[in-house]
Amino acid sequence: MKCILTNLLFILSIPLYAESIKDTVILEDVVKVESISSSNSFQSPFTELKYQSGKRLSNVLSEFSSVYIKNYGIGQLASIAVRGTSATHTEIQWNGVKLNSPSLGQCDLSLFILGTQDELQLIRTGYRGTIGGTLRMSNTTKTDSGISANACLRVGSFKMLEGLGSTQYSKNRFSGTTNISYTTAENDFRYKNIFKEGHPYEKQKNAAVRQLSFLQQFGVLVNPDNEINLFLWLTEAERKLAPIMSKTEGKESQDDYSLRSMLSWKGKFKSLKLSFTSAFLQDGIRYVNPEALLDEASVMQALRNNFTTFYTFPFNLVLSGELNYDHERAKVRSYGESKTRNVVGFKFYSDYYIKNGLKFHLGFREDLIDKRLSAFAPELAVSFSKGSKNLKHLFITGILASRNFRFPTLNDLYWVPGGNRNLRQEKSWNGELRFKYKYQEFVDFSVSNFYIYVDDWIQWIPRDSTWWPVNLKRVFSRGAEVSIHATNDIGNTKRFVVHFNTSYTFTKTTNLDAASQFDESKGKQLIYVPIHRVVSVIQLQYYKFYFRSVNSYQSLVYTSTDNDQWLKGYFIADIEIGKDFSLGRNEIGLSFRVNNIADAQYQNVRQKPMQGRNFEGTLRFKLR
Repeated sequence: MKCILTNLLFILSIPLYAESIKDTVILEDVVKVESISSSNSFQSPFTELKYQSGKRLSNVLSEFSSVYIKNYGIGQLASIAVRGTSATHTEIQWNGVKLNSPSLGQCDLSLFILGTQDELQLIRTGYRGTIGGTLRMSNTTKTDSGISANACLRVGSFKMLEGLGSTQYSKNRFSGTTNISYTTAENDFRYKNIFKEGHPYEKQKNAAVRQLSFLQQFGVLVNPDNEINLFLWLTEAERKLAPIMSKTEGKESQDDYSLRSMLSWKGKFKSLKLSFTSAFLQDGIRYVNPEALLDEASVMQALRNNFTTFYTFPFNLVLSGELNYDHERAKVRSYGESKTRNVVGFKFYSDYYIKNGLKFHLGFREDLIDKRLSAFAPELAVSFSKGSKNLKHLFITGILASRNFRFPTLNDLYWVPGGNRNLRQEKSWNGELRFKYKYQEFVDFSVSNFYIYVDDWIQWIPRDSTWWPVNLKRVFSRGAEVSIHATNDIGNTKRFVVHFNTSYTFTKTTNLDAASQFDESKGKQLIYVPIHRVVSVIQLQYYKFYFRSVNSYQSLVYTSTDNDQWLKGYFIADIEIGKDFSLGRNEIGLSFRVNNIADAQYQNVRQKPMQGRNFEGTLRFKLR
């Protein structure tokens, strides 16, 4: 795989480099955060992808929002948990296709490099079929825009190097985009080892990472109402797995590779919109542990097909439907043999808009997995928006109620020893109440209360020296999210601009049942769910100079179900200074950043240290 990928990138880079000097790449450069009532996207330096290109998706999400990212270390496994749910409850999508592994049920966010996609959208509600949330990545196409290119090079402490190059070319009805990214780091940072006597400072060992990614897109605009796109996305990563803090040495490693191909069609026929997407996904993992004499390789495959339709009636009614067929296959040594399953799903939604700002949303979802029918999953949302006569003020309120489900993963069903083929699907009831206020482009404030009740939560528990998955828990998660965005930047007319953004999440997630008479987890907070998380960013800009300060606080997380063990909370402060230069139609950007300026010693996962103070410098350019 390594030789094939390397040779392919070398061959393709020759003509692309020649073309890239003629023009610049054009990206959407916006992160969208969607609520139940409207698409809440704001154009600001915080959310422009160009400033974050080349970084791991897990790191960027931690800076943009107060969503919790469980991180095993720099470049190591990172997963997203929304509103107190688990990583398997959040669906990761690429151009509408689910990327979650059939075996694991989740995605490793550290393997996604920002800049490979044009748009990022985080939906933090049990909306359209997920118990937790949905993270959407998408690519856009532009026709007849010429040739353009951009690149980003970032170097930092501990031999960190991140590089991203993108070329976009289009003429008449044909378009294409090529993205290549490369990251590497030794991660041999010093940390205070609190698990050893005297708390000595030690250097992280066996933690080097390297990753190469390539994405190719071709598009054809058949006519103004029909578009065809073809995608090929290859990723390869080599990671050494650092030992835990109480262990002196370790030689574990893991190699990951992914092959994702997709063909999509979009068509419009007056008030009717149709789309069809077919994707083949293959993920491979090789885990090596010399001490345990393990060298195991696993391959997970999925063929996913989505057909969607939208019809808009003249009386403000929109009906949409989606039909899915997925074939999943996994070859894992612990299964004993290859396992497959087929998934057929149907979704139906209706939206009715009333001129006075009232909107009704009604829908349902149903899946059939190997002749097992899912729970009926309806959803209902009502929102109301009202603006002032001079359009300075906008108020939006909304309420959402839905039922959702999740089937067991292939690991849950077939892992030997431990798999349980009698597992029931997880079922949840989700509710949310949201309020939003916006004053022109100066202030954007929103607050929401959420409630999630999950029945038949799947948990692995020890039994006879072996871990087994069972439908053990009823879990109740509730909390609040608050976000404030303020700026004096209206139409980029001011020389001195201030941007301010703060988001806060309060999450209380408790277990309602005890596994046995000796289980003391009933009524306790779930492990690795912080009750408080705050992210605050301020940016000062004068002409094209800018100063950015990023501050985050996370409260303690419990590491035992009885809440007798925990990891301390921590506060991290980063600062960045930069300057953008315009050379005709071209743009060059320079920046320098100090991460964890106070050199805080902390862990996100027990016995997995995180970096102290570190530095990075970035060079960006766009060529037209």
